[in-house]
Amino acid sequence: MPRNFESIPNSRKYGLIFLCFGLYIILYLQYFNLQVRNYSKYKGQSDNNSIRKIPLPAPRGIIYDRNGIPIVDNMPTYEVKVIPVDVNEKFNYFILSNELNIPQSELISKIENANKYSSKYLPLLLKRHLDFEVISRLSENRLELPGILFTELPARTYPSDAKLTHVIGYLRTVSEGFLKNASEELNYNRDDVHGFAGLELFYEPDLRGVDGYEYHLVDNKGIDHGILLDENRFSPKKGKTLVLTIDHGLQVLVENLLDSLKGSIICSNPKTGEIFAMASAPDYNLDSFVGPIPNDLWSNWNTDKNRPLFNRAINGLYPPGSTLKLAAAAMLLETNKVSPNWSVNCNGVYNFGNRKYHCWKKTGHGNVNLKHAIKYSCNIYFYQLIQHFNLKTWVAYMNDFGYGFKTGIDVEFESSGLIPNKTYLDEKYTSRGWARGNLLSFVLGQGDVLSTPLQVLKMVNLIATNGMAGKLNLVKSDDIEIDTLNYSNKTWTFINDAMWTVVNGLKGTGEKAKPNKGVARGKTGTAENPHGEPHSWFAGYTTLKNGKQLSVAIIIENGGKGSQVAAPMAKKIFNNFAGVKVD
Repeated sequence: MPRNFESIPNSRKYGLIFLCFGLYIILYLQYFNLQVRNYSKYKGQSDNNSIRKIPLPAPRGIIYDRNGIPIVDNMPTYEVKVIPVDVNEKFNYFILSNELNIPQSELISKIENANKYSSKYLPLLLKRHLDFEVISRLSENRLELPGILFTELPARTYPSDAKLTHVIGYLRTVSEGFLKNASEELNYNRDDVHGFAGLELFYEPDLRGVDGYEYHLVDNKGIDHGILLDENRFSPKKGKTLVLTIDHGLQVLVENLLDSLKGSIICSNPKTGEIFAMASAPDYNLDSFVGPIPNDLWSNWNTDKNRPLFNRAINGLYPPGSTLKLAAAAMLLETNKVSPNWSVNCNGVYNFGNRKYHCWKKTGHGNVNLKHAIKYSCNIYFYQLIQHFNLKTWVAYMNDFGYGFKTGIDVEFESSGLIPNKTYLDEKYTSRGWARGNLLSFVLGQGDVLSTPLQVLKMVNLIATNGMAGKLNLVKSDDIEIDTLNYSNKTWTFINDAMWTVVNGLKGTGEKAKPNKGVARGKTGTAENPHGEPHSWFAGYTTLKNGKQLSVAIIIENGGKGSQVAAPMAKKIFNNFAGVKVD
């Protein structure tokens, strides 16, 4: 039989009594804490019977130029949201409609539709990018707007004189399709914004930041009573700062040079690949993206024949024209098939088969060797030069300089250009075939040959550094990647000397690019096109006494001769780099 209570020793009896008494004291103290000491606190929470988690958008990272000048910053704007389930029959749609400038019927429909789904417990965006005055007036009428929420929203602002439109890019509101494919690590919410073009897109994971959240008290009437301070609050974390390789002053100059023109200018440090300036014209106003873009404005941009949304620097596909003769010269020098002193008589016309191919100078250049052919940009010389090579060899040397491939710059959607090889030609000319006559156009950078201004700049950088150019980049980094091209020193020396004569030699086609300070080398180009006047090219670089270098690639659509249009622009850029005042 189990022992009864009387049989338990006194010491154990007292122990059990004290244990029960201790438990009773603990329960009593907890009751006292809830009902007396913290009565007001818990009474308030019982009256306000809902706690809502409210997201706090993170400011995007600020973007600076290489000298610390802010290019892209944030400014506070506000957005209005509502918790659909809290909207009741007393909700004053008239007040909200007047302040947001949205028809009452549209507001009612939007909120009622949201109430049909589980998202009715989540904040529904009504309008963003509102000023403080609107928010203040709505706050005064908060009791008539149950479920209403106001959130400060960081929006982009562009404080500098340098527009950098196509480089920076713009933001768009996330779509359902975007959310399905977005990285879970970035934790996007409905109504978030994301980088849609340019650096805003490429560096989205860095610029985005981490959203925070806080808890609000909402009573049974749907009225928001503000932040619940004693709950956990996670402050938003600002996105990372980006420091660009761009030089603000040079960028402003480049943009001014392109004013009212169509084309692109890119400047860089050949040794590091750092882009000091990059512009595409025409462009558009980034301030238009602070708030919703009017449909008519967006439609105008997309239908404008001048294509202001199009980034010509990385996507513009142009015949590189005579700038490509530099790569052909390297092919001659590396293969030794003919001597650089080999001379050709240019009388203005070259007969090949049953066709006549012309030099840009109708009267001809007389006897020219390779250096003269580069200096005067003689077509006849290169027509005859290419007869010593086959298509495969020519393609290989063009590919060496990066033509036909993306440069790998840190911007999305870069174009690859086109260096036509046998496969391409066989597919294109299936009916009538192709012949060696195509090569006569190719060696001049014409015909099917297409390149971006960025690819032309890469070629210049390889020449300027004897084949040890920095990979092109737009954001400062401690790590410099090198694009290597292992040609002989003889080849690099010859091409650099020839480019010197283009700018500094008597009657060189690039003489108008000669700066007041520093030593410039370059190559002009006049690229024919079937849609109007030829495109004007200049590609080259300048070296200062301290060894600093600046390279440039300029393309002006329908600008005419490179010697007359692009070359003078290069002079202004070189002078600016050397510290010479530019008019």
